[in-house]
Amino acid sequence: MNDLIIGHREALNNWLRKFNTFIDIKNRAYKFQESLFGIFKWGEFKPLPKLDYVLIFKNFFAKCEACSIDDYDNNPYYYYQVSLVHSKNRRIIVSETKDKKNAFEFAMNIAKELDLKVRDSATERGKGRWIN
Repeated sequence: MNDLIIGHREALNNWLRKFNTFIDIKNRAYKFQESLFGIFKWGEFKPLPKLDYVLIFKNFFAKCEACSIDDYDNNPYYYYQVSLVHSKNRRIIVSETKDKKNAFEFAMNIAKELDLKVRDSATERGKGRWIN
């Protein structure tokens, strides 16, 4: 069992700023960390709330605000987001990636470490399903 899970937020990252999410399993805590140039880092650990499940979700990059929802399945500006859901609909975003396989493997690993179920809301739009 790993004591620390580190997720990267690719949809927000650029050459100047990096965003990561840390999940401390042993201490049941999480932290959103932002850094500038990889040198200056900030963020503090907070207690993890009671978690309901791990969610895999497909979304558009913020820079694609003009994208049509009709192009959802074939749009090159999407990403997969892996989140921890708590309080029925609140989310702690842990990871964002363009790689579907990577998102699903990451979600399954988190689910195993935290003993949670995984909900796939990325594969078929509007039709979420439990995958474990």
